[in-house]
Amino acid sequence: MNSALTKIATAQAAVGGRYPRFGSYLLEVEVISTKSGFKGDSAIAELTVRESAPLPGGEAPSRVGETVDYVENLTDQKKGGGGRFKAFLMSLVGADEYEFANPAALAKFTDERQAGTKLLIRCECYPKQLPATNGLPGKVISGYRWQHVEMTDEQLAHAEQGRKAAKLPPLAEALK
Repeated sequence: MNSALTKIATAQAAVGGRYPRFGSYLLEVEVISTKSGFKGDSAIAELTVRESAPLPGGEAPSRVGETVDYVENLTDQKKGGGGRFKAFLMSLVGADEYEFANPAALAKFTDERQAGTKLLIRCECYPKQLPATNGLPGKVISGYRWQHVEMTDEQLAHAEQGRKAAKLPPLAEALK
């Protein structure tokens, strides 16, 4: 039997990416990673929806408890994915750009420390119209506006419990 067919047959059916629908959210970071693939390098944040609300006049947003992904292609410099993911990380921890000027400062988010795990971030996922180019029609993609969340003592305690259960270092240690 063809091993590729076995992999397909035993895989769970996917109905598309786990991208957030248009809406306003409070999200909790589950994991941040990078990946090299056939389309190049990507940065990925897996997020759990903690609160959601539709945009004015919009459709239903992703549901509370649902896992969604924020993915940026880092290979095509013209598309600016690296800068958008940097903005996500800066908003996540309330940092300035100079604090993320070298790869070593970013490593703590994707290595075993997982410095962003269990932190909260606000996001507005909105429709962004791209113009027609080279004879191809325009299309609508997702735009993201990130906002830092100053976590309460209760939220921080919850985050630390989650990190401990996942065998991750305390936030203060991970963010050093």
